[in-house]
Amino acid sequence: MSSDANIAGQAPSEADALADPHWFSEGFDSQRGEFLLVAADRPLLAAQTFLDGRWERSGSPRLRAGSAIDRPSATSNPARIIWHTGFCCSTLLARMLDRPSRNLSLCEPQVLVDIAAARRTGAVSRDAASSAAQHALVLLSRPFSPGEHVTIKPSPAANALLQLITVPAGQRMLFLYSDCRSFLISIYKMGEEGRKYIRRLFLALLADGHIQARWPTVKLLMMSDLELAAVLWHMQIAEFLRVWPALEPGSAASLDCDAFLGSPEDASVRLNKLFSLGIGAEYLRDVIAGPLFHRNSKTGEAEFDVTRRAVEHQRIEQEIGGDLDRIVAQSYQLCRDTPRTVPLPNPLLPIEKSYCPGT
Repeated sequence: MSSDANIAGQAPSEADALADPHWFSEGFDSQRGEFLLVAADRPLLAAQTFLDGRWERSGSPRLRAGSAIDRPSATSNPARIIWHTGFCCSTLLARMLDRPSRNLSLCEPQVLVDIAAARRTGAVSRDAASSAAQHALVLLSRPFSPGEHVTIKPSPAANALLQLITVPAGQRMLFLYSDCRSFLISIYKMGEEGRKYIRRLFLALLADGHIQARWPTVKLLMMSDLELAAVLWHMQIAEFLRVWPALEPGSAASLDCDAFLGSPEDASVRLNKLFSLGIGAEYLRDVIAGPLFHRNSKTGEAEFDVTRRAVEHQRIEQEIGGDLDRIVAQSYQLCRDTPRTVPLPNPLLPIEKSYCPGT
């Protein structure tokens, strides 16, 4: 039964749907232990900035698949994964790597967030969450054409899955981050929405075993939005550092957002090699020279590039004033396990910069 026939006509069997990348895993129902599948083709998936609730897919055919969680599964070509802190040009990086027949980039699929949330709330056991996460990654790894790779960029809310998954041989990962100062500037720029985002994510991550969960509640309530955002940045770095020793040597690299923006062509060549995507260097150069790098990757706003980003950052630095350095320095005092220089091992690109004021 062909994929097109399945979508246009009679619904396929569960086994056929699970084998067919045209049935995308859009979510996870923890109460019923079922994956939620929606009909979607490759161009539609690649075009989405976020594969979560902001993705308009009303009216699309849907299926549920429950038995996948009860049996082991594997893939000979596991997805490449870009874990990230948020506000670090992760969407731009993922889209840069998308090329039909070579690599499909999937940005922040909701299914991974659903599984992480189910584990945090206790809706599923650790073993069930681990199994669901493994199956979700297999479902997301299904290629649309022979030889095509898949690169997944999970949401920061799904970073806790790093504790649950077993990394198969051959899987490659990038850990992308902004520095704490830039992270705070991005949050400030978002206004009220940024403040809401930070508090929601902070509350979620408290259930992931971070030391901040043992801080007195009154201490947390007395922190400003930016002070809390700074601690949240450290919590995400701590999550990455916690799992790094278990990764196969050479299978993972880190990348500072500023290093990427400072030398996108060099970063693309090195990441293409790390992920073994086989995307031509000339193609990547054309992408970097094209419209993708001259608009806001999240909003689609035109006339937005590295220069404008730097100007906006300088404007916000002036608005915040001396509090910015104070908050960053204070966060390093509170989170003493974070390295005061380059925070993560094996940088994809070298960079010299100050991460903590006064060091």
